[in-house]
Amino acid sequence: MKKYLFLTILSAGLFFTSCGSDDSKKNDSEVVTKPGKWEPTTIQLVKVVPLQTIDYPHTANCNKDYLELSAGNKAIFFRHEGTDCKVTEYADAFQRTGNNVSLNVLGYKISGTVAVETATNMEIHSDISEYIPLITAQFPEYEQYLSLLEGGTVKLSFIKK
Repeated sequence: MKKYLFLTILSAGLFFTSCGSDDSKKNDSEVVTKPGKWEPTTIQLVKVVPLQTIDYPHTANCNKDYLELSAGNKAIFFRHEGTDCKVTEYADAFQRTGNNVSLNVLGYKISGTVAVETATNMEIHSDISEYIPLITAQFPEYEQYLSLLEGGTVKLSFIKK
């Protein structure tokens, strides 16, 4: 029960994720994610094997959160929060060089790799250590459990809307 609660809380701070596959090699200088709205769908924690896959925690009764990509692999993330569904915009939410990405998650810089990408799906993999400052700040009561996740990977999945 504690593990499920911890993973659910961990997911609340995570914004980006997707699944899809593209086995072709890409030239880093030519990789461009399709502009448009990308909706986070699932978050998976993997440590040797998948430990937990959960739905992205969109705020109930609100529009779904999304990442709006524009030309040049720049983006704004739109998060709907609270009972009034107030929209918070996070600028510079996605910056990409080749398959390496930098995400702005609640003001924290998270680095990762676009591991899978199609015209409609994207999956970003990050080492769990990238999320430690975010988790520690947002959920200090779970700091003692973070060492158990050392070496794990967070897979964030999106679908293109």
